[in-house]
Amino acid sequence: MGRHRTRERGRIFALAAALVALVLAATIMAVVHSRASAVARRPVRSAVTRHASLSLRASAAPSTPSPAPAPATSPPTATRTPTARPGTPTVSASPPGSLPGWRLVYRQNFDGSSLPPGWEAYEGHPNNDPYSTWDPANDVVGGGELHLLATPSGGAGGVGYRGNAQTYGIFLVRIKCDYEPGLQMSDIALLWPDRSAWPPEIDFFEDHGGTRSGYMATLHPGPAGDNSHQVHVLVTNNATQWHTYGVKWTPTSITFTIDGHPAGSVISSTGLPAWPDIPMNLDLQSQNLGSAQPSHTIETMTIDWIAEYALR
Repeated sequence: MGRHRTRERGRIFALAAALVALVLAATIMAVVHSRASAVARRPVRSAVTRHASLSLRASAAPSTPSPAPAPATSPPTATRTPTARPGTPTVSASPPGSLPGWRLVYRQNFDGSSLPPGWEAYEGHPNNDPYSTWDPANDVVGGGELHLLATPSGGAGGVGYRGNAQTYGIFLVRIKCDYEPGLQMSDIALLWPDRSAWPPEIDFFEDHGGTRSGYMATLHPGPAGDNSHQVHVLVTNNATQWHTYGVKWTPTSITFTIDGHPAGSVISSTGLPAWPDIPMNLDLQSQNLGSAQPSHTIETMTIDWIAEYALR
């Protein structure tokens, strides 16, 4: 979920973290949520409210995960595939040049000293978020990386790539997040509509800061103006190490990935009221979920590279 945050969101992540701890022996959990009423918001990058109340269900995943029991209304279900346990990940020098059935259409290694062409910096104060203000000064390119900073005054960083809006595709980001116990600086990688309509939205990495021991992936399928259906996946991992997070979005399925391994998937024929089928852009952002601010300027997210692929 991006471009927004509320205090309730912080409480949601605290609950999610407690659930993850209870099932530490398992690496994957499935979470499904359906809400009775829609939540409307304006899709404005610098001032958007997110308000979502999640009902979490979690259990240790067997070797072949089963979806959570569906109530009579039959909401959609996320299928979880156990994620392979990597060793100590290292930085990949560059994104894959091609993938089976997909062609590379854009990649960025951030080798310059400023945001590359087609990139925009977030600027402004998100609605209902008293703890963060996006400021382009907190988006720093250098040393072959993009650095998103957080400041003691509540400053945060966020950027979006506007040069290749596309319908369907594979989107990969190579990132690591800062170890920040006591803080709630949420780091997020997402797809956001290219037009003035919301949902859909695809969040393929979203954590709650702190020790970075897990993250959430969320599909907001829509239709536009209706956020009553959401599908969530929780993944345990150490986000303070380098990982490649991704999403493969097709006309019939959405698969979330980590280091090339599936972390969960959503199928279009599972009772969803709509399916994302409009051009979307890649966004990367940080946002504070709590009142505690860093004592000095910190780097909360580091991006090594991003890549986008289209169907052949």
